[in-house]
Amino acid sequence: MSTIPEKDLPPGRHRVLREHLMSEITNETNETPPPVRPPLWRRPAFVAPALAGALSVAVVLGVTVTRDATGPSAGPDTASSDRAPDTMSRQSPAELLERIARTAEKGRLSRVRDDQFVYSELESYHWKMEPGVRLPDGCLMTHEGHPYGVEQFWESVDGQSEGLRREHAGGKGSGDGEGTENAIARQLPGKTMPEYFRQAEELPTDPEGMYRWLYGLEPGERASGKRAADVDAYEKVATLLTGQLLPPKTAAALYRAAARIPGLFVVNDARDAAGRQGVAVAMKGATLSWTPDRLGARSELIFDEKTDKFLGESTVRISGPKNECDVLDTGDLVESVAVVDRGIVDETGQLP
Repeated sequence: MSTIPEKDLPPGRHRVLREHLMSEITNETNETPPPVRPPLWRRPAFVAPALAGALSVAVVLGVTVTRDATGPSAGPDTASSDRAPDTMSRQSPAELLERIARTAEKGRLSRVRDDQFVYSELESYHWKMEPGVRLPDGCLMTHEGHPYGVEQFWESVDGQSEGLRREHAGGKGSGDGEGTENAIARQLPGKTMPEYFRQAEELPTDPEGMYRWLYGLEPGERASGKRAADVDAYEKVATLLTGQLLPPKTAAALYRAAARIPGLFVVNDARDAAGRQGVAVAMKGATLSWTPDRLGARSELIFDEKTDKFLGESTVRISGPKNECDVLDTGDLVESVAVVDRGIVDETGQLP
């Protein structure tokens, strides 16, 4: 397996501001996860004064999600049922991921040329960017920029051509025309994560090799068994799925390797930032570790139940507010991203 030289993530990809710390994880994986808070599909989350000055980040890259006891909602701004259903599924995450892997390896990808581009359309959400967010008087609030709305990316297949990022902060249908455009510079290979399609092709295509890559294991080395290592491996899975177009065999190996990560469970009736319903493979313990009271979160990787297509990821709060300035309740959304579209095109500005 080739070594991928180190480089920081490029602008406009993998959540530039996510500084999520995923260590010191709790062993609560057998408990029923709290449902996403039902009154509103997108409910802003807030933080206590003790962490407001330091909270310049998101938790895991995620997708806005809801739970609806009565069926699909009409869209992002539709209130769901006032009855919170039991979202925990008895379905085995290993069985679900194996099914998704079998679907992935049947996929077909036409011959990809170096001079082409990977097109991605993402819809993002972050509570800090929610219009109308207000804190009670006397509560501190930070104002860092976070991805919010629809973004389109045209990224060079081999990293050697200049790409394009188009941002629609209010969504493509908000009357913002073509959006704000910025060039994506030519990319260098990254060490921890692939930065472009050709580098993703170098990833292992067998489950054992992919598993060892996820855990960063050297030849002959065994996994430590620590929860922090499991969460780090899970985060790699999430970053690959949200950030890259993967060849079919690579994607299948990724799902089969992910099935070996301890602490996963299945959540029913998940919904992504684009309002699509699916089933999620989730992990608890994505903690906001800079907080004094160890506020908790869970991450959900959401898939379409009919097509097994990856829809996106969500970060959901799993603990309630601690004081009047912390109004992020159990089940509230922190950050989210939906992968709306992805494919190969011949030039920037072109759609699949």
